[in-house]
Amino acid sequence: MSTPSGKKVLIPPLILGVLALVSAVEPLSINMYLSGLPQLGRDLDLSQAGAQLTLTFFLAGMAIGQLVTGPLSDARGRRGIFLTGVFLLVVATVASALATHAWVLFAARFIMGLAGGTAVVLARAVAGDLAKGPELARVFSLLMLIGGAAPVIGPIVGGLVVDSVGWRGVFWLLVVLNLITALAVLRWIPETMPVEKRTGGGLRPLFTTMGGLLKDRAYVGFTLGFIFSFSTMFAYVSASPFILQEHYGFTPVQFALIFAVNTTGMFIVALTNAKIVKKVGPLRLAKVGNTVLLAATVFLLAAALADANRWFILVGLFVVVASMGINFANNSALAISRAGAVTGSASAFMGSGQFIMAGVLSPLVGVAAAAGMSQPVAMTAVMVATAAIAALGIHSGARQLTR
Repeated sequence: MSTPSGKKVLIPPLILGVLALVSAVEPLSINMYLSGLPQLGRDLDLSQAGAQLTLTFFLAGMAIGQLVTGPLSDARGRRGIFLTGVFLLVVATVASALATHAWVLFAARFIMGLAGGTAVVLARAVAGDLAKGPELARVFSLLMLIGGAAPVIGPIVGGLVVDSVGWRGVFWLLVVLNLITALAVLRWIPETMPVEKRTGGGLRPLFTTMGGLLKDRAYVGFTLGFIFSFSTMFAYVSASPFILQEHYGFTPVQFALIFAVNTTGMFIVALTNAKIVKKVGPLRLAKVGNTVLLAATVFLLAAALADANRWFILVGLFVVVASMGINFANNSALAISRAGAVTGSASAFMGSGQFIMAGVLSPLVGVAAAAGMSQPVAMTAVMVATAAIAALGIHSGARQLTR
C-alpha cells in the first residue's frame, strides 16, 4: 500500500484475501454451472450453441463492464464504483436463478457480466495501485492461489448441485457467495486512487489513453499474450462440458472432478510461479509458459485428429490448464507494468479484449460441430490458433524490451 511519501509497503493480507475473493467472481460465474449446460439447454429448448450463448452474454457484459470501469475509476476513484459493481452482481445473479425464458437468462447473464467485469477490473487496478513489477506478478500469483479454491471446488460443488437440484441451484448458491463478496468489499477495501493522481474526464479521454497504450508495442505484445492465452483456456472451458460428457461419455460429476483436477494443476503451478518469479523474472517465465501452452495444444489437435483414447485428451488438457498458472499472472503483470499512471485503463483494455475474444469463441466450437466437424477437432483447432497468437505476442513484447 502507498504511504503519503509514496513509499511502497506490502499489501495487507486481509485486502489481498478480499481481492482474491473478488477475482473468483469470473471463474465461479462460469465454472460452477458448466456441467449443467446440457441440462439448461434441454430445459430452455436451446441447442449446444444456444446454451453456450449464456457464456457469450456473460462475457460480453464482462468486456463492456471492464472497458467502461477502468477509465472511470482512473478519473473518479476505485471504491464507489467497486461497491456498485459487487452489489449489482448480487441482483443480477438472483435474476439468473429465476429466469424461465432463454432471453431473460441471456439478459440477466449480460448484467451479471457487466457487474462482474466492474468488480474484476477494479480488483486488478487496486492491486496495480499497490504493487509494481515483479512484486505485482507475485501478487497476481497469490491472488490466483488464494482464490484458487474457487475454480477447484466450484466445479465439484456445481456438479453435485446440478445432479441433485438442477442448474438453477448453482445460481442460488452464487447469490450467497456474491453477497458475501460484496459485504467484504464494503468492509475492507479502501480507496487506493488518491485524488491528486486521478485523471480528468472519465470516459472522454478513453480513446486517447488507449491510443497511447497501443503505441507501446511491448504493451500490445504482452496484452495479446494475456488475451489469447485466456482464449485458449476458454475454448476448453466452453466446449468441454459437451465434449467430455456427450462425446467421451463422462458423467456430470466426473466432468466436474476432471475440471477440478486440471484447475489443481494450475493452482500448483501458480504456487511455484509465486515462489520463483522474483528470482527468475516474469518475462522468462512467460516465454516458457506460453511455449508449453502451444506445444500442449498441438499435441491435443494431433490426438483429436487420430481419434486417440480419451486419456490422451485428458493429459493434454491438464497441461494446457496447468500452464495458465504461469501465463495469467506473468502475461498480465508484464502488460500492466507498462501502463504507468493509467493501470485502470490498461486493465480495462486487457479485460475487455480478453472477454470479447472469449465470447466470440464460446459458440464457435458448437457451430463448427453442428457443421459436421468432430467436436474434439473443432475445440483443439481453435486452441492451437489462439495459443500460437499468445506465444507470438509474448515473444514480440520481449523483443521490444531489448531494443
